[in-house]
This record gives sequence, structure tokens and C-alpha cells, in this order.
Amino acid sequence: MPDAVPLIDLDLAPPPPRAEPALLRRRLAPPRAALIAALPAVLLLTMTAATPPAPALVPVLSAGGTAAAAFTLGPAALYTATFGQNPDSESGVRRYDLPGGAQVWATALPQNVQSLRLEPQSGVLLARSGSDPRMTFLDAADGTVLWRLAAPGISAVTMVGGKVLLRTDLAGDRMELKLADARTGAPLWTRTLDGNSELRDDALRGRPPRRIVVLGRDGHVTTLDLADGRVLGEGELGVRLPAEETSGTGVDVSGDEVYVSRRDEGRVSLTAYRLPALTLTWQVQGGLSGTVYDCGRVLCLADGRRVSALDRADGSVLWSSLAWGSAGPTRDGRLIAATGQDDPETAEIDPRSGVVLRPLGHTFFVGDAELRGDTTIPGRTWVRVTGSDGAAHTVGSLDTAAPYGCEASGPYLACPTTAGPTGVWRLPLT
Repeated sequence: MPDAVPLIDLDLAPPPPRAEPALLRRRLAPPRAALIAALPAVLLLTMTAATPPAPALVPVLSAGGTAAAAFTLGPAALYTATFGQNPDSESGVRRYDLPGGAQVWATALPQNVQSLRLEPQSGVLLARSGSDPRMTFLDAADGTVLWRLAAPGISAVTMVGGKVLLRTDLAGDRMELKLADARTGAPLWTRTLDGNSELRDDALRGRPPRRIVVLGRDGHVTTLDLADGRVLGEGELGVRLPAEETSGTGVDVSGDEVYVSRRDEGRVSLTAYRLPALTLTWQVQGGLSGTVYDCGRVLCLADGRRVSALDRADGSVLWSSLAWGSAGPTRDGRLIAATGQDDPETAEIDPRSGVVLRPLGHTFFVGDAELRGDTTIPGRTWVRVTGSDGAAHTVGSLDTAAPYGCEASGPYLACPTTAGPTGVWRLPLT
């Protein structure tokens, strides 16, 4: 769930379908001709009765009530946070086991929790506020408070592999990076850096980060090993990085690559470097500028007005379209483009040509599920999953006006509902 601190990273099942009524036997055997004539109909009825019902979305849990503030979904549990009912009351964090839905524990915290993050390797649940500096690290199994941070100026950069990377702002435009054990808070390494630097990582397509990229304001780039803090490589971008996002220079990190986009007095350039030594890969003069990011088989570039696809090998423009405001790959490698509206329309497009392969309407992708907004009933969202036949099948609907806020883990889908509580559904195995 998004908040102000960056982190790099219903009830009962529906009754079974009613069985088809059994065919009534006639007391007297029908004439042979009638029996033969009726045989196709009997076979049709028999085949219809034997056809298994279509897989369906199964509601599992409704939790958090109308005071729900945040949630996160684990492989076999839902964790929720609720606001205190008044400024003097405490916020509550709870765990519900899946698929049963039983509440396992509840822990009161002094800060209003607006973000929950589960680190599965350590079994630690991080609870944070969007404005309050306090952070609490809980045992996800039983809700025990393991350790806390309360000092201002500390933020969690990433939490992965049983560790948490913390940034602390120091006096004199300095900052401290510290990797700590997620369960104990014990420091593993620390490093002091220029406080004006920006921090990125090399996470890509679900791969956890292994390196931290420090972008200095002076254009100096340092790549650190996340595991031990050692310097893996350094280099110079040859350009000073401005503080304003509206400036003509932008730097983006995507996996092993750093992309520098420049627009200066009518001159445009796009340059790619490879980490960790910042080795020049390619440069394009007089092309496009904007934000560059991974789109699977191609690179995407967005400039606020359009989306373009670039060849990963040399940065050449494959296609450009004003119809889309953004694009991104799904887990199975498809490329999905979205309009720039508040309630965007999407489509599956061909990565190399930009041709629309399948219009998707108001669809969001969460895990392996497609969530498509109903065009006639506000707040209703239809759920589609890809079956073994390779086609998408509608398996049910849920009431949520914020499908972009849903999470998926294993067979479960969790969403904020229109009524307020967090709902959990079990996706069918198709």
C-alpha cells in the first residue's frame, strides 16, 4: 500500500450448486420406437448433468470493519490494521488465518498504522504510519513486538531476505545507511554517505534487490552490495543531477542498467550504462527523453504525453503512441498499456509493434488475475483468470472501487471493499 515512506520493494462459501433432478422412471416400459427416439434427449440430459460446474471465485473472509486502514496478504494469512476510534486510542494490527478466517492475534500499537509489509523469510511484519516516524517490527506468527524505531528522520528503504535497510538523515547533509536483522534490529553493516544522494535498487520483475545504487547530486554513482555494504563499482554520469523533477535531466535504474535522459536547450540524448562499473552500453542523440523502465522484451519510455517502446540493444525507437500514458509487463510476459486518465482503460499490445492485440477496458492485473471494472454498476469488479486452455475466464465479481489496491498471494486475492472491510477470496484452479 503506498504511503509517504518509501519501501523497496465474505464470509461463508456459497452453497453447492443444486443437482439436476433425477429422471423419473416410467412404471411401464415405453414402446421401442419411443425409447429410441428419446435416447438422444436422455443422453443429452445425462451429459449435461455430468458436466462439472464452472470454477468460481469463493469468498473466504471479511475483516477490519469500516475502520480498516491497511492490509497485506501472506501465503496463508491476512494482516490488517485499523485506526484508533479517537486521537487518544491505539491502532490495532491483526492476523487472520486462511482459509478458515479465524483471528489468531491482535496487537495494539501507539501509532496509527497505514502500511503493513511482510518479510516472509524472517516472519517479520513491519507496521508504519504515513506521517508518524514510529515503526514497529512484529512477529507475524504471534503478534509479539520484536523491536521498535521512534526517532525522526529514519526510513525503511527495503526489507528482504530477513534483513531491513534503514536510512537515517544526519546533520550536515549526511545520511547513514544501515542493514539490520529484521527480527532483532542488530546492525550488520553501516555506511555514511552524502545526504543529497538518491537511493535506488536493482530489483527487476519480481527478483529481490541485491544491490543498492547511490546517485550523487554531482553525478557520481556508487553501487553497493546489499548483503555486506561493500562497494562493487563506481562511475561518473558526466552530468549534475538537479533536485527538481521538472528539470530536463532524469536518471532511472532498471535491473543492471542505468538510463540518463537529458533535454538541454533543444538537444536531446538518452544514454544507457551497465552496473556496477557504469560501463557505457549505448547512446542515442536527438531521440526521445523521459522516464525509462523495464517492459519485458522492450524498454518503455514515458514523457507525460505518450509511451514509446525502445529496443533494449541500442535504444532505437520501435514505436510511439499518444493513445497511452503508461505501459508495463504482466508476470507471464504480456505487455499492457494504459491511458493517462484517472480511471484508465487498458489493452494488451504487441511489444515490438505497439499493435493492440486485445482491448481490456478498465482492467488491472493483480498476480495472475485480471480485475475488470463493470461499466454499468459502479464499484463492481469482475475477476478473470487464465485457464489451462490459455483463455481468460470470468470466475465471479467482487465489490471494490479500488482494484489497484488489491493483493494476490498463492490462491488468494485480497481487496479493499466498497463497504470498508478488507475482503479475501479464493481464486479457482482452472
